[in-house]
Amino acid sequence: MDPLEKTSHACRAAALSLVPGLGHLYIGEKRGGPLFIAGVVLMVLWVGLFSFALVPLVGLILFCMGDTYLTVSRDRGLLS
Repeated sequence: MDPLEKTSHACRAAALSLVPGLGHLYIGEKRGGPLFIAGVVLMVLWVGLFSFALVPLVGLILFCMGDTYLTVSRDRGLLS
């Protein structure tokens, strides 16, 4: 994979991680499922008038974005 294509996939995976876990699922990481479930639970709690869930949700989103970007940048993920 050339560097431009790798950067494109890394940015796409990081953008998908705005919904925690989707970026990991996109690149084929096994931990994407549990992260997705945790993200959905936190989003439901946040929408359900529990504003305290916003802080861990933002932290999870930032973690997922960084982790997916770095995983693809280091030649891991994307089912390779």
